[in-house]
Amino acid sequence: MNLPTTIDPPLSSSPAEANKIFAEVVVNLPMRDAFTYEIPPQFRSILQIGMRVFVPFGRRKLTGYVVAISDRCDPAITLKAIEDVLDTHPVLSGEILALTRWLADYYHASWGEAVKAALPAGLEDESQEILTLTEEGLSAMEASDEKETLLLILKTIQDRGQVSAKQMRGLLLNRFSAYALARCKQLGFLKTQLKVKRSTVKYTFEKQAMIASQSPPEEEVEKLLRRSPKQKLVYDHLRGGEQTLGQLSQHFPSCSDTLKKLREKGLIEITTVKNQRQEEVETQDADWCAEAPLPFTSDQKKVYAELGHSLDASEFKTFLLHGITGSGKTEIYIRCIQRALEQKKTAIMLVPEISLTPQTVSRFQKRFGTNVAIMHSGLSQRERYLEWKKIQEGRVAIVVGARSAVFSPLKNLGIIVIDEEHDSSYKQDSTPRYHARDTAIVRAQAENAVVILGSATPSMESLANTESGKYRYLSLGKRVLDRLLPVVRITDMRVEKNEYKNFSILSGELKSAIRARLNRKEQVFLFLNRRGTANYIFCKECGFVFQCPHCSVTLTFHGSENVIRCHYCNYSARTPKTCADCMGEVIRFNGFGTQKLEEETRRLFPEAKITRLDRDTTRGKSAFEAMHELMTAGEIDILIGTQMITKGHDFPNVTLVGVVHADLSLNIPDFRSCERSFQLLTQVAGRAGRGRVPGQVIIQTHNPAHYVFDFVKQHDFQKFYEKELILRKQLNYPPFTRMIALEIESEIEALGESMARKLKSTLARVMPPARNIEVLGPSRAALYRIKNKYRWHILLRAQSAKTLQFLLKRLNDVQELKTAFTGKAKWSIDVDPVNLL
Repeated sequence: MNLPTTIDPPLSSSPAEANKIFAEVVVNLPMRDAFTYEIPPQFRSILQIGMRVFVPFGRRKLTGYVVAISDRCDPAITLKAIEDVLDTHPVLSGEILALTRWLADYYHASWGEAVKAALPAGLEDESQEILTLTEEGLSAMEASDEKETLLLILKTIQDRGQVSAKQMRGLLLNRFSAYALARCKQLGFLKTQLKVKRSTVKYTFEKQAMIASQSPPEEEVEKLLRRSPKQKLVYDHLRGGEQTLGQLSQHFPSCSDTLKKLREKGLIEITTVKNQRQEEVETQDADWCAEAPLPFTSDQKKVYAELGHSLDASEFKTFLLHGITGSGKTEIYIRCIQRALEQKKTAIMLVPEISLTPQTVSRFQKRFGTNVAIMHSGLSQRERYLEWKKIQEGRVAIVVGARSAVFSPLKNLGIIVIDEEHDSSYKQDSTPRYHARDTAIVRAQAENAVVILGSATPSMESLANTESGKYRYLSLGKRVLDRLLPVVRITDMRVEKNEYKNFSILSGELKSAIRARLNRKEQVFLFLNRRGTANYIFCKECGFVFQCPHCSVTLTFHGSENVIRCHYCNYSARTPKTCADCMGEVIRFNGFGTQKLEEETRRLFPEAKITRLDRDTTRGKSAFEAMHELMTAGEIDILIGTQMITKGHDFPNVTLVGVVHADLSLNIPDFRSCERSFQLLTQVAGRAGRGRVPGQVIIQTHNPAHYVFDFVKQHDFQKFYEKELILRKQLNYPPFTRMIALEIESEIEALGESMARKLKSTLARVMPPARNIEVLGPSRAALYRIKNKYRWHILLRAQSAKTLQFLLKRLNDVQELKTAFTGKAKWSIDVDPVNLL
């Protein structure tokens, strides 16, 4: 990452002065420019930079974000006025606005998209387009002359009367076509009207009943209620003042029918009241006492002393803390955060989503009590907003969360910790495609905070940054309490099958090791990074393989549900009994996933208590908590899972880890596949032997001669790093070059290909001379078709990030591209990509 020398200073957030009557507003759309709106007189004394406003935008109305207030505007432009101000105080500080401005520029997104990423979901008010059929649309359906995709949209609207565009997407899923919808509008088949949908995250909406403002005379009331004693009781109760329906139901259970009849008689009114959402304020238990710090090893003391020096000096500095699994990195993080708090500063702790386990959260809460906010995807929009509000109001000083927690509105930031800094989940896979690690460093630089990047297997780029002097390298080479690293054994599955005739998923050595652990009442992890029962099914007679109709991937068989499912678009179908191609009746299942592994393990060890942890079994919020409690209580003997079990777990009684199919990640067509395989295997191996009993790891592979396994077996990260560097240099890949990926996608295959070639020719035209930029492609993406869209990649490589940024700015200015890429084909930019599939 190419760090900027400075970030623009925070913008003033004082109210607009009387003569400043224009606001610059950005919206969550792929448009780079801010839009100028007139500030109506009633808002001029209250509007501030960083507030949200509701503005007309074309035929729609959107939530926008005020990024500047001015007294000047081009007099030739007719301005629209801001319709509403949605906040009483700015939701974006000057520091966060400056950070989102940098993010938009560096990752080539719009400022509005960057701001949206920095705020909790659900804050926006928006106008919805409601669609209904016209006479022309009905006629088109009767004639059936139009394309199938258009007729599908018309039929859906006819069945439901009216739908919004968002509802249409949800109803049709992979059959939805944005182009077909636009075509229906263009041909006059649909009538549209706007309906404003208000955000409910900040507010609660309650219905309340009251005596009607135009109530009949008393004599008439008595007459209407003479034979309805229950209605009279409710009516008399409401004479004392309005009541919410919830309050009324406490006095009069099941009174909805009574209220309906009172309303029909014109005696009461029922209205909806909007209230600011009030969260329960957490209070610290009077008996609570912070857990005592764990004692430091000599290595930890040295590392902490150097980190403490920078914290005390309040200077920006980035440290790479390379510590083997079980070496006590988390305790250093907590001590450094405590030190920042003692200086009246705040802290952000970033962890990969997969590592944000109940164990991680519990450890911070035991040390800091209610002074911690938790931000992760498992929270509902309302819960996330309440956590964010708690942070913004300064009621907590520590935020622990996944990628988006880097935007937490903390004041006086002192430290940012990024645990497992190598993890690819820190990179956002949709616009804006920011990397949380690099964004954190930029934020810390602007706010003079310390950054700690921690990992047992640091990324190649971070290690290169230590060698160039951008980061300071620190290391922890021993486990706490002098515990040993696990012994790693590599099992050749070819020998198992060819010589020992063992066709089981588990090798003989792994079966024996599991049985020994069960006899000693110890626990076992079995790791397989693939879900399902069989990874594909095929016809034995003609060789036909069942593929997803919307993606270029095979369908995975899930035996517990008897369905075949696509893990990219979630398409599913009942498992076929005959071949779809030749109608043959012999269907074979090939490969295996965690579901099949669970079945096999239960068959081999019927007395064992076995639990599976993958995306199919963790749909509820409590799944992780339940697993953690059962593991801690010794109620699980064998835990089977995907990479969900590789991080964030510390169970001292786990003494054996079995990696069932280690070749999976090695076979991915990506230049980082060896690095990721080494990281994943090292991390999962690190779950073993964290208690008093030494651990063992058995890795099953069909390719034991691969160099990755040699380095995993020896726990030799340095040698792996040196070997990988040689290969990267030969192939001209990062960290020796900087990369940008351009992705072109279209529902029409030929159009996608032609637009990819057009983009390539435009690149050649705007390429600055003698800049040494390498252009690879266009070529089909490894996953060529996802959700009915065909995907093409163009890769740009150069020695300098500035060179690539300069080229992209020139490319974005080409008007021809702006008009060429319409709804039928789109292109996107991924700066510093981590996934080239």
